[in-house]
Amino acid sequence: MLTVNLDSCPGCSLNRLPEVRSFFYEDVPKYENVEWKKIQGAPPEIIFLNEADEEVERHSLKTLNREECNNLLQSKGFKPTKDKEL
Repeated sequence: MLTVNLDSCPGCSLNRLPEVRSFFYEDVPKYENVEWKKIQGAPPEIIFLNEADEEVERHSLKTLNREECNNLLQSKGFKPTKDKEL
Protein backbone atom coordinates (compact mmCIF):
# COMPACT_ATOMS: atom_id res chain seq x y z
CA MET A 1 0.00 0.00 0.00
CA LEU A 2 1.30 3.42 -0.93
CA THR A 3 1.47 6.37 1.42
CA VAL A 4 1.92 9.98 0.40
CA ASN A 5 4.04 12.83 1.64
CA LEU A 6 3.25 16.28 0.39
CA ASP A 7 6.18 18.64 0.80
CA SER A 8 5.69 22.39 0.63
CA CYS A 9 6.34 25.66 2.32
CA PRO A 10 3.07 26.58 4.09
CA GLY A 11 3.24 30.16 2.88
CA CYS A 12 5.43 31.72 0.22
CA SER A 13 5.22 29.27 -2.69
CA LEU A 14 1.62 28.26 -1.96
CA ASN A 15 0.48 31.88 -1.81
CA ARG A 16 1.47 32.22 -5.48
CA LEU A 17 -0.52 29.08 -6.40
CA PRO A 18 -4.10 29.55 -5.14
CA GLU A 19 -5.43 26.29 -6.65
CA VAL A 20 -2.63 24.21 -5.10
CA ARG A 21 -3.03 26.13 -1.82
CA SER A 22 -6.73 25.18 -1.71
CA PHE A 23 -5.78 21.56 -2.35
CA PHE A 24 -3.27 21.55 0.52
CA TYR A 25 -5.43 23.38 3.06
CA GLU A 26 -8.92 22.11 2.18
CA ASP A 27 -8.60 18.75 0.40
CA VAL A 28 -5.52 17.03 1.84
CA PRO A 29 -7.02 16.67 5.36
CA LYS A 30 -9.84 14.59 3.85
CA TYR A 31 -7.49 11.81 2.71
CA GLU A 32 -6.10 8.95 4.79
CA ASN A 33 -2.41 8.02 4.53
CA VAL A 34 -1.56 11.48 3.17
CA GLU A 35 0.74 13.67 5.22
CA TRP A 36 1.72 17.28 4.57
CA LYS A 37 5.30 18.00 5.58
CA LYS A 38 5.63 21.76 5.96
CA ILE A 39 9.16 22.58 4.86
CA GLN A 40 10.22 26.22 4.71
CA GLY A 41 11.05 27.24 1.15
CA ALA A 42 10.11 23.88 -0.41
CA PRO A 43 8.14 23.86 -3.67
CA PRO A 44 4.86 21.92 -3.61
CA GLU A 45 5.50 18.27 -4.45
CA ILE A 46 3.72 14.98 -3.99
CA ILE A 47 5.85 11.97 -3.10
CA PHE A 48 4.49 8.43 -3.23
CA LEU A 49 6.16 5.97 -0.84
CA ASN A 50 6.00 2.18 -0.67
CA GLU A 51 5.54 0.08 2.49
CA ALA A 52 9.26 0.45 3.32
CA ASP A 53 8.93 4.28 3.13
CA GLU A 54 10.99 4.30 -0.06
CA GLU A 55 10.17 6.89 -2.70
CA VAL A 56 8.58 5.34 -5.78
CA GLU A 57 7.28 8.46 -7.52
CA ARG A 58 7.56 12.26 -7.20
CA HIS A 59 5.57 15.00 -8.96
CA SER A 60 5.78 18.78 -8.85
CA LEU A 61 2.38 20.37 -8.24
CA LYS A 62 3.35 23.87 -9.44
CA THR A 63 1.63 23.52 -12.82
CA LEU A 64 -1.49 21.67 -11.64
CA ASN A 65 -4.86 23.03 -10.62
CA ARG A 66 -6.85 21.81 -7.62
CA GLU A 67 -8.81 19.22 -9.59
CA GLU A 68 -5.64 17.82 -11.18
CA CYS A 69 -3.99 17.50 -7.75
CA ASN A 70 -6.98 15.51 -6.47
CA ASN A 71 -7.04 13.42 -9.66
CA LEU A 72 -3.38 12.55 -9.20
CA LEU A 73 -4.02 11.26 -5.67
CA GLN A 74 -7.14 9.40 -6.72
CA SER A 75 -5.40 7.81 -9.73
CA LYS A 76 -3.11 6.07 -7.22
CA GLY A 77 -6.07 4.71 -5.23
CA PHE A 78 -6.40 7.40 -2.57
CA LYS A 79 -9.98 8.37 -1.82
CA PRO A 80 -11.36 10.97 0.56
CA THR A 81 -13.03 9.46 3.60
CA LYS A 82 -16.79 9.09 3.19
CA ASP A 83 -17.58 11.57 5.96
CA LYS A 84 -15.19 14.12 4.40
CA GLU A 85 -15.93 13.89 0.67
CA LEU A 86 -14.72 16.64 -1.62
